Amino acid sequence: SPDPAPSPAPAPGTSLNTTGNPYADATLYQDPDYAAKVKQSLGRVPVGSADAQLIQVAGGFRTAVWMDRLAAIDGAKATGGALGLADHLDAAIAQQKAAANGGALKPMAVTVVVYDLPDRDCAALASNGELSSANNGMAIYKTQYIDRIAEIVARPAYAGLRIVTVIEPDSYPNMLTNLSKPACAEVDRKKVYVEGIQYTLAKLSTVPNVHMYLDIAHSGWLGWNDNRAKAVAGFKALVAGATPSGRLDVIRGFATNTANYTPLDEPYFNGTDDVVKTGGTTQFYEWNRAVDELTYIDLLHAEFVAAGFPRSLSFIVDTSRNGWGGPKRPTGPQADVDDMRIDRRLHRGNWCNVKDTGIGERPRANPDPSRAHLDAYVFIKPPGDSDGTSDATQTSPNEEGKRFDGMCGTMTGDALSGAPHAGQWFHDQFVMLLRNASPALK
Repeated sequence: SPDPAPSPAPAPGTSLNTTGNPYADATLYQDPDYAAKVKQSLGRVPVGSADAQLIQVAGGFRTAVWMDRLAAIDGAKATGGALGLADHLDAAIAQQKAAANGGALKPMAVTVVVYDLPDRDCAALASNGELSSANNGMAIYKTQYIDRIAEIVARPAYAGLRIVTVIEPDSYPNMLTNLSKPACAEVDRKKVYVEGIQYTLAKLSTVPNVHMYLDIAHSGWLGWNDNRAKAVAGFKALVAGATPSGRLDVIRGFATNTANYTPLDEPYFNGTDDVVKTGGTTQFYEWNRAVDELTYIDLLHAEFVAAGFPRSLSFIVDTSRNGWGGPKRPTGPQADVDDMRIDRRLHRGNWCNVKDTGIGERPRANPDPSRAHLDAYVFIKPPGDSDGTSDATQTSPNEEGKRFDGMCGTMTGDALSGAPHAGQWFHDQFVMLLRNASPALK
């Protein structure tokens, strides 16, 4: 028999926070599908072991829900598969009521990643999507993807949830900085990403309890002064063109470091010439003075406000895999920058299943009193979900458009072997992240 209709969430006046930080004073949604993956890993380690204890802690992680293909909207709950979007929102209401235990309901924040643009990931292969602009992809994206998501989140039953959307990771920054690649140049010429994202912003802006953050890459990608200038100008045009009024406050802000490994802070140095130079002891920063994510969001906030965005523009940072703990973590200043940087990658652009990484700061709102523009640390990329397959024979796109990318193989020296396709569970990576967590898991 079909599941009963969910009980309505509390009336908007009891839990909405449409003008402020959606994570403030809120409980974060716990994804049952993620908890099930963690449980599978628990069954693969010795009972009572140190790893088992870490995995049990990880079972309580609050992570984002990815709508990374059309089929994810409905899910496959009826046949024992993953939850669909409405299923997740129903589960969030149930968690909210359970936490209240008959008392006053506390706000509940659900983070949803909107990720299915046509011609997705124009500069990479591991997470290429299912839609092609040459094959009616834009019409499908609008009518079968965004319209459906908008209809679900606008249902009265969910009016009391704070639904946080992280919109199209990697897409627009990919295009802005990779126009030398034919696929990205074509996306730019056809305005595929611009049209798709503007449609998304316009559609979701009509739902008062939806809070939108646009993905804006990370400091190792857009941190250089010229790249940031391109980003500020490009995102201003993108946001202004989304609605007839041209309002820049249609978004809450930006999400940084999504599915990446860049540290929040490099504690032993900042972006001065002696550490970012390209000659001498380090090639790592290449004159990029934004050496970490906190520096990056500080610079972006000032520059976006100067460009006309409201001062309330805010940021969330994905800390799911940027902790860099473990035995290789530096403990103090050193003569050589490469010996004291927290980021242990061989190159700052390496992004696929990176070795020696760890869980970072746990999700929480308003984590830094000195930064009013930092709304929250969040786990956007669920720890343990692969970035892409390491199997170099997987050169043909699978049913989700995913295939082998050289960055996930041996070319970088940083990628773990044995990795499945992007989004699939990678047990070995998961255990590594837990062991190397910083702060350490307790």
